[in-house]
Amino acid sequence: MLSAMKGTTVRREDLDAGTRARMLALMQCCYVGVSAERFHADLDAKQWVFLLHARRTRELVGFSTVRVAEEEGVEVLYSGDTVIHPDWWGHKTLQVVFGRLLLARKLRRPWRPLYWLLLSGGYKTYLLAVNYFPRTHPRRDWAPPEGRSEFLRGLATRWFGTQYDAAKGTLCFDGEHYRVRDGVSPIDRDAAAHPHIAYFAERNPGHAEGEELVCLVEIRGWDLARALARSVWGQLRRWARRERNASRIRVGM
Repeated sequence: MLSAMKGTTVRREDLDAGTRARMLALMQCCYVGVSAERFHADLDAKQWVFLLHARRTRELVGFSTVRVAEEEGVEVLYSGDTVIHPDWWGHKTLQVVFGRLLLARKLRRPWRPLYWLLLSGGYKTYLLAVNYFPRTHPRRDWAPPEGRSEFLRGLATRWFGTQYDAAKGTLCFDGEHYRVRDGVSPIDRDAAAHPHIAYFAERNPGHAEGEELVCLVEIRGWDLARALARSVWGQLRRWARRERNASRIRVGM
């Protein structure tokens, strides 16, 4: 059985005007302060886009953008704008398509270090990293090796300049910038009890105003294989539950 959500990876220059307009509308649905100029500037700085569509209706329900760069002899994938409509939270399709790109980059040069630079303005984005990759920096239960923090600070300073606060490890964009709408993915009492979410809130207390926690994720082959397996297994379990529920409905008719 196919997933209800379909994910595809496309080159940014292959996007048509209609798709770009739907991406912007989706961002404005979930975020406050999204200007068309800021959105298109961020998009044009990336090379790859993951598009998430409802398989039945073909409606665009999510996307993420990615830039690939080489820094100091290592490859860095930088995640830009990322959003999934709340009605579709819980699906693992984004993790699967992103994992495929990571795997492709890793297989090109297996021995070259591969890192994922992630800006986390909300805890759900942060959990995408720490739930799948144990060598995420910063995280509450792992100390990075010597030189890793310095590499992250240098990278963020080169890419974001004075917008990056090295002492706090956060990024605050100059001028108007968007933030998650009130009521979308709030850190409520239950969420705050989760240790990784509590740590995120501690490291990025300005997340509600649009401040971003700058994270560096080391992508190792074993961790990547395990992450992909977890995503596929989670999808299979979701299909099985849906089939069981459908069977109960048919029996009760």
